[in-house]
Amino acid sequence: MSCPTVSMARSPTYDEDRALEAVKETFAPLGGMKAYVRPGMRVLVKPNLLSPRPPDQAVQPILPSSRPWFTLVQECGGRAVIGDSPGGRQTEASYRRLLRTTGMAGVIEETGCEWVYFYGETATVRAPEARTFRRFTIAQATLEADVIIGLPKLKTHALTSYTGAVKLMYGCVPGVSKAAYHLHAGQNPETFADLLLDLHTLLRPTLSVMDAVIGMEGKGPQHGDPREIGLVLASESRTALDYVAATLVALDPATIPTLARAAARGEGPACLEEVEVGGPPLEAVQVRDFIPAPTSLHPALPSFVRELGGNLVPARPVIDGEQCRRCGICAECCPPGAIMWSKDTISAIDTAHCTRCFCCQELCPEETVDLRESYSKRPMMMNKRFPLERP
Repeated sequence: MSCPTVSMARSPTYDEDRALEAVKETFAPLGGMKAYVRPGMRVLVKPNLLSPRPPDQAVQPILPSSRPWFTLVQECGGRAVIGDSPGGRQTEASYRRLLRTTGMAGVIEETGCEWVYFYGETATVRAPEARTFRRFTIAQATLEADVIIGLPKLKTHALTSYTGAVKLMYGCVPGVSKAAYHLHAGQNPETFADLLLDLHTLLRPTLSVMDAVIGMEGKGPQHGDPREIGLVLASESRTALDYVAATLVALDPATIPTLARAAARGEGPACLEEVEVGGPPLEAVQVRDFIPAPTSLHPALPSFVRELGGNLVPARPVIDGEQCRRCGICAECCPPGAIMWSKDTISAIDTAHCTRCFCCQELCPEETVDLRESYSKRPMMMNKRFPLERP
């Protein structure tokens, strides 16, 4: 069996001409866009649009690097469609605002491509070979596409250590449905990794292209710091792409749950020798002082050790009472309903019911949720002057 190919190209800036050149360079070893798109095909472009943050915060792929995909798809005669489903509750109005704030609305207008609202029509798909669930609720648009092109961003992640091409497809699950999956699988990183890999098998994109021009380190996937990397990566294999990307920023793939489980399941490489890497030498572009996501227990430890340690010195979300503006988003997105909130109180987390999925940290718009060690099982009340009420 031949090794999967991961192609890299340098792109030190988001200049549109340079970005297009870099995209073409990464596609060349893969046969170019024409190897995947033929006239009349419906091509779903799935970016990583986590929240309505401006492009310069490195939360999602930056726009000049997004236009080339639509341009190349249209040159091949394909019909480009953009769609995503960020976490939390969304309406069509809030989704439109997301497209405007991230700059995607401008790309849609300039290229004339379509956009779809993932929270609209959904479908239940059977997954008899899955390790976690036998059925998944996904956006109907993913089933109507002839080709899916994933556009992940290289970032850290509190629960999975790293987020990239594999986790990107979790966005095909409508936002409110994600809570149910998180509730059952989000406490154990291994189980959640199996969930992501089950979706990886069910919704295998034709191609994944990663924006690593400027990645995110530290408290990702939303509140970390931008980090210059200067590369674009592409591959037909999401697991291989993530393996190379993790190695690129000096993260050990064996400590990343999705990559460790992919290797164990025979769905991804177990070492770099099992991947053919094209472009500049990996050792010449590696970022050796990349700051990982803050975690309290090593992801490579056996699951029973992590579970035991998690009860003693867990990384738990804590709300900064001085910064909290009482918007209630954390309570709304909490899968087990462990966050107590009202308009007159500062949110507090009932740690006895918290599953440590870190959705609150990921989706808080004000960066008021931090991850800290806590030995207490009592609610972390940030301000005791107000009574706690459930929403």
